[in-house]
Amino acid sequence: MNNIQIPWGQILLYLHTAAALACVVRVLYKQRNTGTAFAWLIILFMFPLFGVIAYLMLGEPRLGLARAKRAAEMNRFYGEFAERYLADIDLDVTNEIRPRYRGIAKVAADATGLGATRNNAMTLLSTTDEIVDAMLADIRAAEQSCLLAFYIIDPQGRIETLLNTVIEAAERGVDCAVLADAVGSHGFFNSGWVEKLRAAGIEVHAALPVGPMRTLFTRSDLRNHRKILIVDKKIGYTGSYNLVDPRFFKQSSGVGEWVDVMMRCTGPMVLEMTAVFYADLAVENDDNLANVQQYLGTYTEIIPAMLPDKMRAGNVAAQVIPSAPDQGERVIYETIISAIYSATRKIVITTPYFVPDDPLLMALTTAAKRGVDVTLILPAKVDSLMVRYASRAYYPMLLKAGVKIALFEGGLLHAKTMTIDEGYTLFGTVNMDMRSFFLNLEISLAVYDKTITGQVIDLQQQYLSSSRYVSIKRWQQRARWWGLVENTVRLMSPLL
Repeated sequence: MNNIQIPWGQILLYLHTAAALACVVRVLYKQRNTGTAFAWLIILFMFPLFGVIAYLMLGEPRLGLARAKRAAEMNRFYGEFAERYLADIDLDVTNEIRPRYRGIAKVAADATGLGATRNNAMTLLSTTDEIVDAMLADIRAAEQSCLLAFYIIDPQGRIETLLNTVIEAAERGVDCAVLADAVGSHGFFNSGWVEKLRAAGIEVHAALPVGPMRTLFTRSDLRNHRKILIVDKKIGYTGSYNLVDPRFFKQSSGVGEWVDVMMRCTGPMVLEMTAVFYADLAVENDDNLANVQQYLGTYTEIIPAMLPDKMRAGNVAAQVIPSAPDQGERVIYETIISAIYSATRKIVITTPYFVPDDPLLMALTTAAKRGVDVTLILPAKVDSLMVRYASRAYYPMLLKAGVKIALFEGGLLHAKTMTIDEGYTLFGTVNMDMRSFFLNLEISLAVYDKTITGQVIDLQQQYLSSSRYVSIKRWQQRARWWGLVENTVRLMSPLL
């Protein structure tokens, strides 16, 4: 009997080709962003084996069925919370916002259920010492609860002092909980601090944990990038600041100390920030969901009584905008695009990572062409080589349109701010890149107030005083091969 030779090589080639073609079809069917679709198609055609594996692992924002179900439950709570407790007590100020900003507010409110509220107060904190000092004072004064959610917790320097202060709060009976991103805070979870905190009665949770088995069911590079501290449900912090001491954090990266900014908030908006924190906590597992629902059910019963007297902190109109890949809406991206098109005089943006897509690039260049003074303040050095080259590829188009690019030389400028004319500020955790827009869990504050906007503009001017402007003439005189490198990396920009 003749031995039958099975052509395994040919079979594997056919299977691999079929898998690559299946991924190509899925890219064309699933990817709504044209730039992202082209980037994946390039990878699949140039590196078929690697491309198939990469797309299966990272191509789509898969959160897993169980997590998606819990997220849907908490998103439903967002809507009920806002409709039942905020709208009925006359805190919504959509009709009082200047007409050209009402549509921007509506974009976010329709997607999240959280509208703009009045009676808020905000304090801008522009140095690490100011931020940590304010946080320490509020934690030490906490009477009921202390809730922390951060992308990075790096327990060195003053952060050790802050964590010890949280432990002291827990020991005097304050309910404390810490939610940290599993990847961003991997050093924290590998340290002895987790057990130390838990021994004091503090809940410690990892957001979006990763592992080989999880990769089969969920996308492993979706990250919780939010930075939130809430004390007694009355004081809320958010902004660009991770729990790090810049004197120690990433000192070997060669970019200098990180420069951050936070907003200390009081008023009704803190209730919305609290809802965001508990939603993030709830979606991690079923026990968290049950506990959070029970707690919030009790908490919402007392909200109508506490709001009129205790939540009217000032006269700032502001809106909390949580964004996440499981929302089904590109809420923060659409908010940014809408805000840029609303500008009539001036736009100033600070961001550490600037990798736009075509619609964002068009919005900025069109604004400059129609006479709006557009300035981008970016760090001269960033800690990501790919982002550095991809970002530079857009400089010629921006400069040619009249957009000013200023490179901050006082460290890695990590602040994420955008001011429009004199009356609108977008402030929070969102970078100007596709990862922040479509993949990360982020939080932003839209501020409809001239005074706060003026303070942020003053801070942006301080950054400009430590920056140098990019000259289009000098940029064009660089060696031509730089442009080739940057434009090659730019092809991957939708995935950065």
